[in-house]
Amino acid sequence: MNGVTLKAIRSLLHFSQNEAAELIGGVTLRNWSSWEAGAQKIPQDVISMINYLMVCRKKAIADTQTAIKTYYQQMPANADKKPIALVWYDNFEDWCTLPYRESIMWRPQQSVIAHLISVENCNIVQFDAAAYENWLGRRTDSDSMRNQWAAEQVRLPQN
Repeated sequence: MNGVTLKAIRSLLHFSQNEAAELIGGVTLRNWSSWEAGAQKIPQDVISMINYLMVCRKKAIADTQTAIKTYYQQMPANADKKPIALVWYDNFEDWCTLPYRESIMWRPQQSVIAHLISVENCNIVQFDAAAYENWLGRRTDSDSMRNQWAAEQVRLPQN
């Protein structure tokens, strides 16, 4: 992998140079910048992590597209096939509110959502922690519940 490829993949995964340096490389911004500029060789562990994140991204896109296709196939033929709703996490803190989430996956998830917007019939709902908690009540929090909440937000009349 060369510096230009590293920069392109970092951009595709929605990481800033600072975030990539910290979360992927565990290095300073100066080190990361030197890799992207081609001034220093990119360490194998960084290449491996970038490749892993790209595999995760591809799998998330494929899995979501399969779920969307299945959802529409299970609908009655005469049903109004409205766009599905996907949750957008605008900040890291909201992303991490589910305990099993890996912090390094926040930006790649944004990349997945951005990709799906471009190729699928989707509505994007920005996560609102207070509104979600109010809606959730005593039910158990999960990605599934968050998707259900997002779907309901799309159905609400807009002011």
